[in-house]
Amino acid sequence: LLLLPFWGMIADRFGRKNILVFNMFMVFLLLFGFILQQTFFSVLVFTYLFTVFYSSIVPLTDSVSLDYLEQSGKSTYGSLRLWASVGWAVSALVTGYFINTEKIYLIFPVASLIMLSNLLILKIIYRPLKVQKSLQSLKLSHLKDILFKDRRLVIMLVIMFFYGVFSAPIHLFINVYYEEIGAKYYHVGYAYAFQALSELPFFFFGQKIIEKTGARRLIVITMLVTSMRMLIYSLTSNPWVAICTGMLHGISLALFLVAFIAFVHQFIPPQWRATGQSFVYAFYFGGGMAAGNLWTGFLAGFIGMQGAMLTEAALSFVLVVITLFVFGVLTKLTGRNKISPGL
Repeated sequence: LLLLPFWGMIADRFGRKNILVFNMFMVFLLLFGFILQQTFFSVLVFTYLFTVFYSSIVPLTDSVSLDYLEQSGKSTYGSLRLWASVGWAVSALVTGYFINTEKIYLIFPVASLIMLSNLLILKIIYRPLKVQKSLQSLKLSHLKDILFKDRRLVIMLVIMFFYGVFSAPIHLFINVYYEEIGAKYYHVGYAYAFQALSELPFFFFGQKIIEKTGARRLIVITMLVTSMRMLIYSLTSNPWVAICTGMLHGISLALFLVAFIAFVHQFIPPQWRATGQSFVYAFYFGGGMAAGNLWTGFLAGFIGMQGAMLTEAALSFVLVVITLFVFGVLTKLTGRNKISPGL
């Protein structure tokens, strides 16, 4: 939550590609260093250092992609972003099989080398069509100008923070859920692969869906689907039923991300794109997920992961109702004629 806006501002000042390459290099070093750690404390310290640099890679990659799209006029964000889902699906299948047959610590050097190859491709092959113009100054007051210029952005970011809290079980804690219902490693591999594959059509057609539905309405729909997904998880102990339920991931993550990014960028000037992108990840994945992981871990300790899924499904549904009410009030206050179709 704290670091992502900082990285966004630095990237907007010194070049989004430059900062992305630097952070990838640091992640390459730290990933390899994990295998040298022998105590819980040292792993904890390495995890913190790793997160300092790794947390910015996805939003910065998105920012570089959006720069390319704006400059080239080709394709859409979703049609580029779907290739990340393809990579995730392949990795999930291979990793699910790999850790059944080999020592799990080998994932660190493998991931480190993959990050290095990614870094080299970005550094050597990718050339921006235009050089990003640096800002004349870098001030925290710029954040205030962006955040409070339109109250709809602030309200949406707050809502997304709580959505991140309540949807945490479908992300990092999904592993714990599968373990609780007796799933094997290969089940988890299939689960992640199918989830990633389900994202592809929604990334590809996401922009067209937004144009017809509107970003705000689409965000509410994805929140509702996530609530239903957690409800189904709470009611089944069959790994294959859970894996099939995970196919809703395309809506609850891919379509949600496309809609949320479209909403936020309505309020962000192009020169502040990396900062704006950092808001998306800071409030939902950063602050929201961090608080959600603490809350879910505490809750699961008392009522198990299926109980936590049921509880957070109910809370997510309540948040959907609150969001609909807030959107209705904002529409009346601002006037329908002042809200663009994309919102």
